[in-house]
Amino acid sequence: MKKIITILIFVCVSAFAFAQSSSILRPRIEIAEVSTEDINTVNLKVFYMNDENPRTYYLSLGHLGIGSDIIQIGFDPVFELFVPLGNTIGEAIAKMTEMKELYKLPRLEQREINACFAALYPNDKLVPVIVTSRRLLSSKILEFSIPTQTEGLVRATHISKSDFGSLLMGMKVYKKLHPKQE
Repeated sequence: MKKIITILIFVCVSAFAFAQSSSILRPRIEIAEVSTEDINTVNLKVFYMNDENPRTYYLSLGHLGIGSDIIQIGFDPVFELFVPLGNTIGEAIAKMTEMKELYKLPRLEQREINACFAALYPNDKLVPVIVTSRRLLSSKILEFSIPTQTEGLVRATHISKSDFGSLLMGMKVYKKLHPKQE
């Protein structure tokens, strides 16, 4: 049984390695990234797809958990939440600065933004995402959530202000290092 599973894995890996279709493995060009490995693992990335014209910058908020407003269980390693930021690095920084202002909202106040919830790569299907301002002791957190069909369950991720600020600073450094790139 182990031999059969091993052979199947090698066949799948080989098929992906020799695949000529660009729709399977699309190149992401990451310009800033923040990862935390604490209780709430967060992987924030700002990137663009190298095969798009015109280029669109995206903010990946990572994989969403499922649960209540407080407790989230992460189990989905495929679907990510992508927020389109604009077609230039300047537009992306402006949109991120605008999103950072959401941390100043009063506790439990909500706003709605449009984002893409898709497997592996962003697409044109935007869904409404509820952004809720939360406070935990001395930290400010934004909850990005998509309501589910089941009553009381939400798919969400929680992003701290410091992680978001680090990502925004990384984008500004990238812009200074690459002044000719749009």
